[in-house]
Amino acid sequence: MTEHPAIYVYRYFFAGEEAGEGRLEVRPQPEGGVKATLTAEVNLPLPKTRQRWQTETDAEGFSLYFAERVEGRESRVFTVERLEEEGVVLVTQGKESVALPFVAPYHDPLSLLLALPRLALEPGGVARFPMPGGRVYVERLADLEVNGRMRWHYRLRPGLTLVELEEGLPARMAQQVQDHVFEAVLEGVEEVKRRRRWV
Repeated sequence: MTEHPAIYVYRYFFAGEEAGEGRLEVRPQPEGGVKATLTAEVNLPLPKTRQRWQTETDAEGFSLYFAERVEGRESRVFTVERLEEEGVVLVTQGKESVALPFVAPYHDPLSLLLALPRLALEPGGVARFPMPGGRVYVERLADLEVNGRMRWHYRLRPGLTLVELEEGLPARMAQQVQDHVFEAVLEGVEEVKRRRRWV
């Protein structure tokens, strides 16, 4: 998404009403991958939740580590870690862990979003990627024109998520939730301030 650390600020909508905001911080790593954290305050019809997704990727954009933390009426944590030397993918939910065989590089939900701008798909093309416990399909739809600017348009399945990219950035995401649509709309981009070093 960027060669420099940046924060992408999103406004959330549910059934057309404001439903919170999110901040996606992306930090490129010297070895070619990225570290990214999405922190979201979601005010959907009760319960309100705070969600935090983290990913670390390899140079090709595939997931090395993924964590999802959801805080609402109760808290839950879910992690997926690629342990190549051991030949396994360690999946942990709460206090329970299971080791799955590591067969091929895979995506997590956040690494997949970050990988979309690098996909060489023409409209009508479909790509399939492994995910722990399943697979995800990415379909390139016809381009869209929004406010005089062109956007690449993708459909992700399962889950039927629509993603619009403008100049390589996820400008809008939409997903069906019950009988309504949940949307994330890009509001702006902030540079990450360097941490000050004290000598």
